[in-house]
Amino acid sequence: MISIKKVSISELGELVLAPGYAQWEQIPISRHRALSYINNPRCSPSDVVLYLAYLDGKLVGYRTILPDFITRGNESVKVGWLSGNWVDPNLRRQGIATELLQSAMPDWNNRLLFTNYAEESKAVYDKSGSFARAFTLDGYRIYIRPCLAEVLSKKSRLFSAFKPLWQFSDALFKIFNPVPLYLHSIGLGRGIQYEYLKIPDQEVAKLFKEATNLTATQRGKAELRWILSYPWLVSSPAGDRMGQKYFFSSSPKRFESMLVKVFRDNRLVGFLMLNLNHRYITTPYICCMDGEELYLARAIMHHALKLGACRITTYHHLIGKRLKRLMPFGMLSLKQRRNYFTTNSLIEEFGDAMAFLEGDGDCAFV
Repeated sequence: MISIKKVSISELGELVLAPGYAQWEQIPISRHRALSYINNPRCSPSDVVLYLAYLDGKLVGYRTILPDFITRGNESVKVGWLSGNWVDPNLRRQGIATELLQSAMPDWNNRLLFTNYAEESKAVYDKSGSFARAFTLDGYRIYIRPCLAEVLSKKSRLFSAFKPLWQFSDALFKIFNPVPLYLHSIGLGRGIQYEYLKIPDQEVAKLFKEATNLTATQRGKAELRWILSYPWLVSSPAGDRMGQKYFFSSSPKRFESMLVKVFRDNRLVGFLMLNLNHRYITTPYICCMDGEELYLARAIMHHALKLGACRITTYHHLIGKRLKRLMPFGMLSLKQRRNYFTTNSLIEEFGDAMAFLEGDGDCAFV
């Protein structure tokens, strides 16, 4: 029989810092992710953020939840983002993930959300009948350099078997790839200046608040500072022993998160939060002055080239269109779509007032 253990914010630190935690066969949360949870400005000590499923004393599944608020006008309610779900591969399709979800529902007053999901997890949510789509963001994925070996090898075992072929193709395409040379030739950085910040200053905080005022989460300076100060991913170029025990990504070879103010002829035109995970760039938050989308797009592409990235993914639709136009003949770009789902009770409370930015939920961290 499955038993569920619940871990609140007040108990999380003791769990992950216990001497025996490193000896677990599977860990349900990385230590740096737990540290981020504990320092979340929107959490309370009593918030249950980790659900552990045991069978005969063995950990066979877990579910993590990220606390947040949804706001409309002067009304705010506590919600939780379904942020991580794992079940022992030998015990899947036996209802364990459903039990974990059902345990969380009453603790969070049926106010749960999810996005950026694995299809297996979405199947559990769909089966519950408790969720509906509340919002959609359209974006673009732009490929700058070949990365077939990295992308296709993860698709399936069949694709993985042909990894040497993908590596050879990447090497061949790299020799004849005209994109970086073309992008360098058009002078992406001409007329643009940058200022890099560890934490948001007043100008960034003001722009960020203006951008988030119309969203459901209405994150502000404190939340942006928290995201930058407590990342879930830590660069591990030689591998990480704890990361090998955690199903979700926590220790990529290279991870950088940067906050960049962008100036055009010494005039502030916006800021970027850029995440580089290995060779992939994402743009959790972009705040842009009206009519300056081209310069923000050029700034993103400029950084992608400097950092050696092979692709950029953004859900800022106007910036994505500008990025696509920067590419020769509009080549190597794919449309993307990110759906946001909430419990039916949240939709009944807030109706169609829920809008989200790309970094909302846990997306700014991963």
